[in-house]
Amino acid sequence: MLAAGEFPISLNPLLTPMSMADRLHQSPDLILGVLEISLSIAFLSLWLVARDFRVFRILSFFYMLLGLEQFMEYAGADPIDWSLRALAVGVIVEAAGHALNIRNRRWTRIFWPFYFLVFVGAWVPSLGGLRDLGAVSEIPLGILIYLGFRRGGRVERMISAALSLHFLVRMLIFPVAQRFTGQNNFLYVGGWRVRLTAMTLTVLGATTLIVLARVLMRDRAEKQRLATEFESARVVQQVLVPEEIPAVPGFAISAVYRPFGEVGGDFFQILPIADGGVLVVIGDVSGKGMQAAMMVSLLLGKLQALVETTTSPAAILRGMNHRLQGRSRGGFTTCLVVRLDPDETLTVANAGHIAPYVSGKELTVENGLPLGLAADVEYAEVAFPFRAGDWLTLVTDGVVEARSTKGELLGFERTAELSVGTAEAIAEAAQAFGQDDDITVLTLNRLVAP
Repeated sequence: MLAAGEFPISLNPLLTPMSMADRLHQSPDLILGVLEISLSIAFLSLWLVARDFRVFRILSFFYMLLGLEQFMEYAGADPIDWSLRALAVGVIVEAAGHALNIRNRRWTRIFWPFYFLVFVGAWVPSLGGLRDLGAVSEIPLGILIYLGFRRGGRVERMISAALSLHFLVRMLIFPVAQRFTGQNNFLYVGGWRVRLTAMTLTVLGATTLIVLARVLMRDRAEKQRLATEFESARVVQQVLVPEEIPAVPGFAISAVYRPFGEVGGDFFQILPIADGGVLVVIGDVSGKGMQAAMMVSLLLGKLQALVETTTSPAAILRGMNHRLQGRSRGGFTTCLVVRLDPDETLTVANAGHIAPYVSGKELTVENGLPLGLAADVEYAEVAFPFRAGDWLTLVTDGVVEARSTKGELLGFERTAELSVGTAEAIAEAAQAFGQDDDITVLTLNRLVAP
């Protein structure tokens, strides 16, 4: 039976009285605490500069816990010291997972009940034996180190090596290991006592800070390079894609170009020809960025030279294909060339592009190889009637391959139904369905008979 005023659980005293000699003896705890708080501030500063590096945030929190733990150890606040340690043993596993870029690490959370028991053991004297459960954290930590060495790159292996130092020290101070090594968690230098685990964690923090800071600098330099490249490609593309549609007597022409991202790979040209007709070229270069923009520049430069000597769609494709030989760098280009003549004839040659639509129906044309895949390819021409009131629609695959949130494609059937609309309406419909690539739409309507 409990006497009046007694409680079933008694708490440890908050502070343990210590002499000045003991304070001096444990001065390294204070020094390590200051170093770990400094590491925490350094990681926090890096995170404020680079919010996308979430690893800096969790490492800042971890070293803040360690620094406070060292201060509590120095002050003799045993319960608070162990409470912070209980949090730290769990957070170091999370921090290691982030630093090593290990995916699918939710399994590490099954160990958190053990860390909670360490926290309970910090405050309840009769359950002090629960403090040893903190060693359970070495299991997930060891697995993460192994995964870092096996699956990680150069950076992950460097961090794994630093983590291994701490892991090895933890293994050496286990009671079983102490029977053979005689080494506990303390290193005595003169009149000072240094905790080995705290020292290795400080070394780990400094090493990780240097490694990740270098990663951050390389990442920012690469992003700056890409930003400059994208801006250059965007400027090139603005020059290559016509801002104004040329007026061609007898035709109403409309065009819409909507890249998926900053720089796309689609291109088109509308070129009036001497006899009152018009050449229309539409295509899609594989890839994005500066390389795609320069490839488009190369193609359109060749196109301008070709139309001075020929208006044959097949000859134009042959010339453009020849120009790309040895320059496509493993990529390819789909392209469709259409010539509309005053005699109500529409002539088409196709290099792997989506076939044109006339008044809502897809034309049957021979689908030749995309440009840049093989030399000396012959492209076939097919002629169709194109009378007053007919409606020609050309699109890139960003329309047909628009994808909904459920993964459904817009498809050819829906595209055919949309093809009788304006270029703006078709592009907006594809975007509303779910834009997944560059979208280019051209429409040409023959207004009067020649």
